[in-house]
Amino acid sequence: MALNDNIKKFREEKNLTQQQLADKLYVSRQTVCRWEKGSRCPDLITAKKLALELDVSVDELISDEDVKDFQVNYGIWKSERIKDKKHLQAFQKRILDFIQIVGAVFLAITILLRVQLDMRVPVWCTIICFIIVAGAFLCSFIVSKKLREM
Repeated sequence: MALNDNIKKFREEKNLTQQQLADKLYVSRQTVCRWEKGSRCPDLITAKKLALELDVSVDELISDEDVKDFQVNYGIWKSERIKDKKHLQAFQKRILDFIQIVGAVFLAITILLRVQLDMRVPVWCTIICFIIVAGAFLCSFIVSKKLREM
């Protein structure tokens, strides 16, 4: 919609006549009529007053698009994106916590075996621990990459 169509639409939504709107803006009824026909446009200050009287933003008043629909759709899209980002950040934190726990358990087992039992850590135990930590680091790397893309 063009400015003239928006003025008429918002005026009618507020159940105002051209005369009532003109009185509120301190202009003539003919001026409002010219705005609605598109033969004239309000100046910037008057457009701001007009938007205030019609309870809309200046952007909504002058926009060719339906700004409210755009804001609603963009707002939903943006909030979904923020939720996804927070979910990925929480997942990444859980992965890093898991890596710390595995490392702490492996360290505790190593110390227990070496100090208390005077044994070496079996190779298979070291390999399994390494594979688990490598997998967790790979997951963390993938999540970090997705977070950077957002």
